[in-house]
Amino acid sequence: MLKMVYGPLSRIRSVAIIAILAFIIGLCLVQIVLRYLTSTVLAPFAWGDEIIRLSSIWVVFLAASLGVRESSHLRVDFFVNRLLSGRRTALLKKAAILAVMAALGALVWFGVEQTRMNVPSLLENLPLSRAWFYAAVPVGCAYLLLDYALILVYGRHPFASGGGEPGGGE
Repeated sequence: MLKMVYGPLSRIRSVAIIAILAFIIGLCLVQIVLRYLTSTVLAPFAWGDEIIRLSSIWVVFLAASLGVRESSHLRVDFFVNRLLSGRRTALLKKAAILAVMAALGALVWFGVEQTRMNVPSLLENLPLSRAWFYAAVPVGCAYLLLDYALILVYGRHPFASGGGEPGGGE
């Protein structure tokens, strides 16, 4: 059941990251080419740099949850494992995950509020709502929240690259 829910969500996230990155790279290439043609034929898009910058926010927030799933974010396990015993280490790690989840929950809540408030606000050079870019915060944090919840329940992420099925041991 968990795989049936998490699998499609993970694929949507991966496809979105790839599509947005491809769009950013393509638009960067077009902007660079047009800059060299400025004096002769064409000018770069006035909105190009703004869209590139704001689209990268989506990539960062979506890709952060991939880092959590694969345990590739910076951690202080070395110090925790050296200073505390096994049971205390496990309790401290669970407390840290709960604190992170509380912060992510707040970010989802306030991110939704900010997104709703920015629906009428448009970008400077395009008739496009800023809400599309503010939405990256609650969506990305919801993915992070899901991944941390799985780690809290299973002890590690059940769908990490070497993870196999939920509940599988290391």
